[in-house]
Amino acid sequence: MPFETIAGDFYGFENLLTDREKEFIATLRAELEAEVKPIVNEYWEKAEFPHQIIDVLHRNGAIGLGFPETAAFENSAVFRGWVALELARIDASVSTYVGVQNGLALGAVGVCGSDEQRAEWLPKLASGEVLGAFGLTEPTSGSDSAQGLKTVATRDGDNWILNGSKRWIGNATFSDITVIWAKSAEDGQVKGFIVPNSTPGFTTTKIEGKQSLRIVQNADITLENVVVP
Repeated sequence: MPFETIAGDFYGFENLLTDREKEFIATLRAELEAEVKPIVNEYWEKAEFPHQIIDVLHRNGAIGLGFPETAAFENSAVFRGWVALELARIDASVSTYVGVQNGLALGAVGVCGSDEQRAEWLPKLASGEVLGAFGLTEPTSGSDSAQGLKTVATRDGDNWILNGSKRWIGNATFSDITVIWAKSAEDGQVKGFIVPNSTPGFTTTKIEGKQSLRIVQNADITLENVVVP
């Protein structure tokens, strides 16, 4: 499938792409145009996420391009940026889903996880077998984790117990796991925890009445004595 120049590429970034990268982008663009674009307005009106597009977004390898364990082929940062561009051309909510699944959830495990966690979770997140979310923002703070984070992690033998709340967490209403960020009760260090959403004490509530990014399912999360091994 031929790669077609887009009008907005004023600086000629396409000239930095390899033939393999152009082929990938052309295929992705065609699939998005055929299978995602026709339904996004309907789901925007309903403020619902079209779960049928998850397979489209994962099956061609668009998720996990930044890590060797999950990348379909060696690729450049310009290419990964172009993939994000193609997603956003269709709908900003669609690109936000990928940003959460790929950049935040998979990215957090890829950058901060142990070798065992990377081996367990990266392939599943990249394939869509497991859906992820990223729990940093709270009701009274945004990304100022050094000062504003109120969620607490308390050590209990071999386990950690999490208590607190999160807000505006994208994908959290349907994700399988959420990377929760909390401060250690012992030393105040910020730590990340991979928490299955099915864990007792972990509750999500969809935020209603949004005026933008309506396809994105943002949630309030409550953590009440959530035990993480």
